[in-house]
Amino acid sequence: MDNTVSLLDIAESPWQRVLDRVRSECKDFFGSVILDALGFEGFCDGYAFLTVPDELRENWINSHYGDLIRKSFSDVYGPDFVDYRIRQIAPSEPIPEIKLTMPVIPHAVEAPKVVKRPKQPLSLYARYTFETFVEGECNSTALRACQAVAENPGDPSLNPLFVYGESGLGKTHLLQAIAAKMQKSHPDYSIMYCHAYDFLRDATAMATALRNRTGEVRELAQKFRERYELCDILLLDDVQLLEKGPWTQERLAILIRHLRAEGKQVVISCDRHPSKFKAVDMENEARGISKSSIPCISKKLLAPLESCVAVGLDEPDLVTRMHLISKLSADIPFAKSDRDEICRYLSIPPRKNVRLIEGLLNFLGAMNLFCKAELNLNGVKRLVAPSEHGGHVELTAKNIIEAVALEYHVEVCELSSKRQSAAISMPRKVAMFLCRELTMDSLQNIGAMFCRDYATVIAAINSLKKQMEKDASLARRVQDIRYMLEA
Repeated sequence: MDNTVSLLDIAESPWQRVLDRVRSECKDFFGSVILDALGFEGFCDGYAFLTVPDELRENWINSHYGDLIRKSFSDVYGPDFVDYRIRQIAPSEPIPEIKLTMPVIPHAVEAPKVVKRPKQPLSLYARYTFETFVEGECNSTALRACQAVAENPGDPSLNPLFVYGESGLGKTHLLQAIAAKMQKSHPDYSIMYCHAYDFLRDATAMATALRNRTGEVRELAQKFRERYELCDILLLDDVQLLEKGPWTQERLAILIRHLRAEGKQVVISCDRHPSKFKAVDMENEARGISKSSIPCISKKLLAPLESCVAVGLDEPDLVTRMHLISKLSADIPFAKSDRDEICRYLSIPPRKNVRLIEGLLNFLGAMNLFCKAELNLNGVKRLVAPSEHGGHVELTAKNIIEAVALEYHVEVCELSSKRQSAAISMPRKVAMFLCRELTMDSLQNIGAMFCRDYATVIAAINSLKKQMEKDASLARRVQDIRYMLEA
């Protein structure tokens, strides 16, 4: 009987005592989930040799448990302990640790079950596909990069991919288009598309559970692992919002490195290029960096973001705006004879993003549906014309002259000078013509604006009309300036 007691005492190895000490004092939300994968190879010349299955756990243990592990080994081994060494080892490799245990009765062992990667439910907009995305010079590079990722996910040359641009330019459309494409081409893949707030919520929930010492820490950690670590492709939208959760940024940095090391695809969207962030230390983050007027992000997250392939989206140019309006207005009952000209008219004023264009078209559709507004060219002009206190803002000759000078890249003062070069005389004629068409000013007043008499104004206007009859591009340019002034 005495011998049996001695055998049981020996069964508790020094390593087990070290591990028990670490488990009892660990404060991180991954807790037992991380420590379950930590192995022990032996103790030699003062060094303890540990193993982990992947880089994620190696980084996590070194950064969060390093001091605690050293203290626990020192308590158990005393002055013989110098430090620990850690290396990655495949989970299937045997870990040579000798343990004395009580003999057990042999029983049938079930074959290990294959862990299936959990598929995440995707909430996508049906119209956000590559087929519905309107390509232009402002977004062609980003579109091509996202299409390449969807066709060949995990390609190191585009992993991670960083899509940036101001709000409303199509970042969400592209990320969801990748998800939609891969659902069809790779139905067996686990695809995770989420907003930055979703990631912030999940990470914060685990931190709160740990801080409050609730019993759901392990469950939340497992859900986090299934949702993010085991996915084949991670699509994270609006990562700049993590500025509100600096503690979560470190979790994301480790996750990006882990997925990239596993060959998993990562695509991130943001409202700015990584170079536009200010890098800060964690202690500064804890003091409330979100109060800074400069967008801030931790150094640990900024490092993997700066190594991403960054592709940008710019404000839609005129051609892209025309294609957008033509495509998005297909269901709006514009007058058939005026449809092309209405699309042109709505495209002329530069609008910063797609949402503004969609809002304008939704307004026109609603006015037709609820107010029975006639959507011919004149009707659309009346509906979208700017107003002040409910009335139309009247154009002045000064507004027109400034707009024409800007379009032709000349100085305003040159239009009233005595110069007769083609570079000046053409915009002068256009300005005179539009002043006559769009204002109630007399010919004498218009002439005075250009230091000319009324007869010269009449001659200039008639000359321009004849030129526009022969030159369609000139007529188109004058009409576009008019649309710009009327919009």
